Amino acid sequence: MLKWVMLYGFLASIIFIFTSWQIIKSGKQERILFRLMIIITGIFFLGGMVLVLPFIPQPRIENIFLQYLLGIPLAAAGIILRIYPLLYFKKKGTRSDLVKPGKLVTDGPYSIIRHPQYVAGVIFIIGWFLIWGGLYSFYLIPVIAIAIFLQALIEEKYILEVEFGIEYQEYQKKVGMFLPKIRK
Repeated sequence: MLKWVMLYGFLASIIFIFTSWQIIKSGKQERILFRLMIIITGIFFLGGMVLVLPFIPQPRIENIFLQYLLGIPLAAAGIILRIYPLLYFKKKGTRSDLVKPGKLVTDGPYSIIRHPQYVAGVIFIIGWFLIWGGLYSFYLIPVIAIAIFLQALIEEKYILEVEFGIEYQEYQKKVGMFLPKIRK
């Protein structure tokens, strides 16, 4: 059964990336429905895998330190760090989604990295997998990380650069995508 779950995760990631790329490449990303399809596809495929995979029968890591003393704080930090940018966008009077981005936000958490929500999501996933201790769950982390990286590239090239132009390109030069840039 596990091989089918892993195959589903891999195929879901491919479908998610391909769907996003095709929609944006078609030039129809201006339509709200198409942008919503990108979001829904990601939530359904990748989110479903993250939530279900730890409960599939598999070898377990049984280490209280890893599972609870590391897993719970990581999952909690991931949730908090995922919510904070949403609240920051609201404070700045703009939206955090790609359906209709308002204005480019380059301060706060976005002055450190360009995609703090994605990084927070990966932190949550690592914590979630640690809590449940499913060994095979960890095989999905690189797949999710690659899918997130490709999705961020697609969003930047076909939505954010188009929407914000040179301002976004300057922002890209100053701020790292997922890790802070070392400033000289």
